[in-house]
Amino acid sequence: MNQIKIFHYCLILFMAFSISGCSKETSKNKDEQQLEQLYTKIKTLAESSICGTTTNYELKFIAIGSKACGGPTGYLAYSSSITVEEFEHFVKRYTALQSNYNKKWGIVSTCDITPLPKAVTCENGKPKLIY
Repeated sequence: MNQIKIFHYCLILFMAFSISGCSKETSKNKDEQQLEQLYTKIKTLAESSICGTTTNYELKFIAIGSKACGGPTGYLAYSSSITVEEFEHFVKRYTALQSNYNKKWGIVSTCDITPLPKAVTCENGKPKLIY
């Protein structure tokens, strides 16, 4: 009789650990999807900005993302032809979410410094980073 109780106890523990592992992986996947969707939205907004000699749009760049060791994962070029406040809000939100993701899931990254762009230029009607 004791062996059956031990077996049931072990089975319950095994199932609990299995379910929590699946739940953890599902949660991590959801976090990754949220980051990917927001990044796609940000990238689309940045790529929709325009520039040119006949326009008066200001060319800018912004740091985006958060490496686990600190600092941004990269930079995006954009112009004032888009809704800048909304764009910058999304970038700040993405950067904070990625920082939280890194801490929550114990992410590691290279500790190299992402080079800062020297300027932004207009190439074929689109803002482009110059390094």
